[in-house]
Amino acid sequence: MVYVEAILALFAIVDPIGNIPIFVNISEHVPDGQSRKAFNTAIIVGICILVIFSFAGRQILSSVFHIGIYDLQIAGGILLLIIAIDHLLFGTLRRSISVSGNLSPYEIGCVPLACPLLAGPGAMVTSLTTLEQSGGIVALVAIGVVFFLLWLIMHFLEPLERILGKLFCLVFSKVMCMFIAAIGVHMIMSGVTYYLKQ
Repeated sequence: MVYVEAILALFAIVDPIGNIPIFVNISEHVPDGQSRKAFNTAIIVGICILVIFSFAGRQILSSVFHIGIYDLQIAGGILLLIIAIDHLLFGTLRRSISVSGNLSPYEIGCVPLACPLLAGPGAMVTSLTTLEQSGGIVALVAIGVVFFLLWLIMHFLEPLERILGKLFCLVFSKVMCMFIAAIGVHMIMSGVTYYLKQ
């Protein structure tokens, strides 16, 4: 059950299905139809970012910033809540992610695909929190499963877009925002509860 919860939490934040229109838009800017190189780069870089932050994040937070995991939980929860509300009501964060010019597939794969779209602040906080609460194996499994699903979606992008349609992707993305908001509230309450017990 803990694995399912971790996978669903990260899946909701990364939102692969809701991001299908963005993947399509980005692939149109890749020269010579090299979208698969961009997507493979995004998968590899995204996994590296989340794994490194999951396992080294606590040391970075305590040694460099002198803050604890519960501080990050509260801040991350507020951030997730803002992201969910912003996208649910206005959609401005999604619209702000655009690509212009003739960029290489590796550049697009790193920015904006890998970060901030797939391995953004919300995904990093969720991965680190999963590791702290459920262990490294659970965090690695969640990251692996979600990014494997991402890989499948990216490599079957055109038929998926035709089958699902832009309206379904939009509605699914909005529904995921409700779960992201709930995850954010839970993270905030966990952090606040910890300090109230002190």
